[in-house]
Amino acid sequence: MSEPLSSLQPDRLMQHMQALCKGIGARHACSPQERRAAEYVQIILRSVGVEQIAVQPFRSHTTLGAQMLPVLALAALATLTSAKTRLNRLRAAALSALSAFNLHGALSAKPPFFQPLIALGTSQNVIATIAPRSAIKRRVYLIGHLDSSKQRFLLPPALPELLKPLATLGIGALFLNALVQARRAFARKARRGLWDALLAALSLGALIAQLNDERQPFVEGANDNASAVSVLLGLAETLSLAPLEHTQVNFLFTGCAEVGGIGIARYLEQFQPPRFNSYFIAFEMVGSGNLCYVTKHGVTAFGEYAPDPDLLALARRAAVQHLQVAGREMLSLDELAVIVRMGYKGLCLAGYDQEGWLPHWHRAEDRLERIQAGALSRAAHFGYTLLQEIDRSAPAD
Repeated sequence: MSEPLSSLQPDRLMQHMQALCKGIGARHACSPQERRAAEYVQIILRSVGVEQIAVQPFRSHTTLGAQMLPVLALAALATLTSAKTRLNRLRAAALSALSAFNLHGALSAKPPFFQPLIALGTSQNVIATIAPRSAIKRRVYLIGHLDSSKQRFLLPPALPELLKPLATLGIGALFLNALVQARRAFARKARRGLWDALLAALSLGALIAQLNDERQPFVEGANDNASAVSVLLGLAETLSLAPLEHTQVNFLFTGCAEVGGIGIARYLEQFQPPRFNSYFIAFEMVGSGNLCYVTKHGVTAFGEYAPDPDLLALARRAAVQHLQVAGREMLSLDELAVIVRMGYKGLCLAGYDQEGWLPHWHRAEDRLERIQAGALSRAAHFGYTLLQEIDRSAPAD
């Protein structure tokens, strides 16, 4: 029998990375490759002695464009139909408000109202459970998504620092346009002017840029998010040999995270895990650069979200043993957005580069060759320390 922590060493974790990135390749939502990744996870879990394994199938859309393109098309239509008649202006106001609402949702990992119409693919979550040695006093859910994305130049742009102000401006402008058009509908005289031309140009530009993103290739997804899957497999092997005392650990290998966190949402909706004494920990892009526990997330000012304060305090305690790990705000949109929105306690562990951004986020260079084995191992060891802190904090009898 191997030592428990040997599964968290760089060479072992890189074996999983090799299998996912080169053996399987790009794993876009609802694809055969995403399904093969789910099968690989099940094979490894069984081989290390994990017995409680389940697969949850669900329907989903297959690309972010299926959600974004209708929203941006509505925005463009709203700016082009604000003609002189009252009916057209009211129609433009309604379309603008609807597009603003749905754009905000898309950039906050909320499903659109038309999601059932675009859910044309089948995906899956792989769910595994390792029971504690004694009575269950806490439940922890570790999350790593199986799918990878297309290369995208909007999320994030070449200058990531522009993402939040531009996205916030876009949502705000659409809401403002709804008010402007509604006011014009009841004004005696209202003419199209500079505001209409500017908003039309911005809306059409965003639509064209999104269409260009949809023409991009799918990326290998080494850091995003084969790195998290590898770390979770290492932790599963460790805990199968040495379970925690009072904490049940559940591993959620989710599908379709890159198209709006669909997998984690379906898990929470179907299984409704208890909120009391339950913690969710999402691993995001932990195979390169430095490691942090994220203190604030969001890609718009309207869609910011934060981790649970108690779990954040436990992460700070765990970081005492890992001086290279610290808390920081991140420009990110991840599965924690869904977890927080649905009323659960969670935290995200993420990697960041020298400039403070997620490394290789939605870029073609997100390949196995860019992975740092030491970063993987650091994330796995910190995750294990955090689990121990959570277990020690379990309420007394």
